[in-house]
Amino acid sequence: MAFRLHRRTFLRGAGGVAIGLPVLECMLDDHGTAYAGGTPIPSRFAIVFAGQALGGDGYGKTENRVAGMSFDEGGHFIAPPETGSGYTLTTPLQPVADLVDDFSIVSNMRIPWNAGSVDGAAVPMGGAFRDFHGGGCSPLLSGTRSTSPSFTANGITSDQVMAGVNPGSLYDSLVLRVQPSWYLAGSSYSGRQYISYSGANQPVEAQVSPQNAFNSLFGSFTPDNGEDVARLDFELRSRRSVLDLINRKRDGVLGKLGAADRIRLEQHFDELRDLEMRIGAIDPGDLPACSLPTDPGPDPEIGGDNAGAGSADIGTNTGYSEEDLRASVMVDLVHMAFICDLVRVATLQITTFQSHMNVWQVSNDIGLPIRADLHEVGHNGDADNRGQIVVSTMLGWHVGIWGKLVRRLKETTEGAGTALDNCAIVFMPEAGHGLQLNDGVSLNATHSVEEMVQLTAGRAGGLRPGRHIDTAGAHPVQNLISAMQATGFDGDTLGEVSGNIPELFEA
Repeated sequence: MAFRLHRRTFLRGAGGVAIGLPVLECMLDDHGTAYAGGTPIPSRFAIVFAGQALGGDGYGKTENRVAGMSFDEGGHFIAPPETGSGYTLTTPLQPVADLVDDFSIVSNMRIPWNAGSVDGAAVPMGGAFRDFHGGGCSPLLSGTRSTSPSFTANGITSDQVMAGVNPGSLYDSLVLRVQPSWYLAGSSYSGRQYISYSGANQPVEAQVSPQNAFNSLFGSFTPDNGEDVARLDFELRSRRSVLDLINRKRDGVLGKLGAADRIRLEQHFDELRDLEMRIGAIDPGDLPACSLPTDPGPDPEIGGDNAGAGSADIGTNTGYSEEDLRASVMVDLVHMAFICDLVRVATLQITTFQSHMNVWQVSNDIGLPIRADLHEVGHNGDADNRGQIVVSTMLGWHVGIWGKLVRRLKETTEGAGTALDNCAIVFMPEAGHGLQLNDGVSLNATHSVEEMVQLTAGRAGGLRPGRHIDTAGAHPVQNLISAMQATGFDGDTLGEVSGNIPELFEA
């Protein structure tokens, strides 16, 4: 009889340390499409959020100012001019040029609002209150109307709905945030740090520490007695890898696997080891949730508040906490959590609503140094750099982080295909670019819920990626409903919004 492992197999070691395993051939049926017991390979749902708009205030889609020179040039707004496949690759999509067949661009979406009234009681179903940024939060995340400028969701969000739809993993959902500090003196997050809600005005706190997230997912322990606790603490303080603590069990399993499964499992362990080493270089700083059994080693400091007014005179060494590195590690955590079936639903908030993260370091690394925080990139940029290219440069940075997750899932063999075949991964920017929500008059505004764009990757549930879909005014939550349906949701409504984007499923 062929050697079989149950899908929920964990390797356990000293002190109860447990490591989840990826999907291996010995867990599957003969077709590679379900587990040996007949249970389908699970679907996964994720949202990656960017706290920025799609264009610059007062600048059209072709209007730019770079290095002090103003000029017109197309190809920089995220949505290409062509629909269908074979579209022109725009500036924000350059980091995912290798993935164009694996995601669809869902464009020209809008959140409804009442042009004739600023009264909260007059907001339409699924609509935005006439005060951006907070007024667009609830309808974007939960499909429920906002009736005030508060940063909150007035209903459950898509990820928490899906946590109930796709049970069976060790954790219901994984909620992570990359940006660990607000960075703006004299104010606070005030709800801008949440994109996941279990119900109306019930935010789910995000984990901002890569170290804590890793330990929770891959180094969980339930010691039987004090001796086990002491031994585990000693071994961790001695800088022993979590993998070392399950070494004997690992060797025993490897000896029973076929060649393909041995290669896959060794790759899995190598990736976990790499994660440990990289996370060891990150300190979550003085965050309240930090509780580590050992010194994590050298750490990038959490940046202080931004200098200057957020534009032009901003410093180059404040308001930044190595978000690029933190994002990379968190993407790997989501990927590994999915592959180990520790969780089937995740949100990754790269930057907060109305983010004031200093973009100088990130933009300088890209080759277009911008002296501004992310919020001001959409409004003023700096004196020499503003408009569409500047906004799209930072949007492309966010897209690249989403793309890394998509790429990792695509590169992971699962059953007869890849892990991406069983996923719906949505990229969600905070705002669009068009008529201003607040005054209802100004054009080419950052404070807009017009011309919104999302990206949806994966092939779960019949998704057919690889196209640009102009929705002609669909609600952005209809894209979320599509991703939810692709991963097991049997309804057609989220909050006050119903219906999906049919073209996402059409051949």
